[in-house]
Amino acid sequence: MKVLEKNKAIELRRRGKTFSEILKKIPVSKSSLSYWLREINLTDEQLTRIRYKNDKIKKKFIEYNKLRRREAVKRRENIIEAAKEEINKISKRELKLLGIALYWGEGSKCERAGAVKFVNSDSIMIKIMMRWFREICRVPESKFRVSFQAYELQNIDTIRTFWSKLTGIPFSQFTAPSLRISKTSKGKRGNILPYGTLQVQISNSALLTKILGWIEGLKGPIV
Repeated sequence: MKVLEKNKAIELRRRGKTFSEILKKIPVSKSSLSYWLREINLTDEQLTRIRYKNDKIKKKFIEYNKLRRREAVKRRENIIEAAKEEINKISKRELKLLGIALYWGEGSKCERAGAVKFVNSDSIMIKIMMRWFREICRVPESKFRVSFQAYELQNIDTIRTFWSKLTGIPFSQFTAPSLRISKTSKGKRGNILPYGTLQVQISNSALLTKILGWIEGLKGPIV
């Protein structure tokens, strides 16, 4: 049976058929087909036809993949839009719970330090927490202290300006930044955060104790 298949494959190849065309008529593995046809020489005209056919197949495959990617992007956009509509407007209570949860995950819980500290590089998360500190925690503007960590090769003035505008905290309430040696200067590769990492600090042990109490209260209904 294999001999008949091999001979048929050789005949089709000598007629200038592509592997794909042969495989449609002879159901064997591509590796077997390659082995059978390894010594078959084709004319220039046949090679030109095969290249043309293969290019058409390749083009169709590329177009199909592009279409699938576009459809996947559209599906993702639709899911995100639908999910955004589920959230709608945040109530004051929801803002309170959201801030507690974020502080639980990213804030300092060390009571010995006697200060509220929240550290993150995500500008949107920082904006949410600044609103939480102002509207829920009622922190006076003068109590905020801000510092950031960045790499020494980054533009410190640009970073300070960015965080000042985002938080609404003036330069006078920024402490000296913490500078790290750049990964590139060490010969290492890696992503560098464009605006470093920001720390918002409030020296208020009573507020920290209250936040820790809120976190304990949040645990109760969940756990």
